[in-house]
Amino acid sequence: MDIFKLLAIISPFVSAALGGLITYIFTIRGKRYDLLYQSKIPAFKELSLELTAFRNYCLGKVASDEGNEFSPYLEEGKGTLTHRTDIALSIAHNGIFFKPTSRQSVGELMNNMSMLCNIELGLAAGKEYGNLKENYFEMANKTSDLIEMLYKELNLG
Repeated sequence: MDIFKLLAIISPFVSAALGGLITYIFTIRGKRYDLLYQSKIPAFKELSLELTAFRNYCLGKVASDEGNEFSPYLEEGKGTLTHRTDIALSIAHNGIFFKPTSRQSVGELMNNMSMLCNIELGLAAGKEYGNLKENYFEMANKTSDLIEMLYKELNLG
């Protein structure tokens, strides 16, 4: 048999096998990304809810310092330490779904929250710190920036 006749017989089988293999590889990869996003979105929602609650708490404190007792964000009984614990638990449960830079940014925010925790403990002990509006407003902005960064990590923003 001539080589060209042999190639004419074999080439459709080789082409079909290669086409099937490439389709299989891309299908598996696509399913892997779908599964990742199915898990990543609830993780993002949980963490963003905790971050949003803290941001709203900070904005409520700013409103309180400005004398706006009718602020929708003003809440009693829950302090920075409680919010910090909620955020820490959320990132501990869902940290695997976030990039290392995002986990590091959440850690930095929690370190900054420690300062507010200490201030609130001092206030509870009767110490005077003056107007803390700037501190709470700065933390609200940092939290908003972190939420935006996490949103961009999902490739949605």
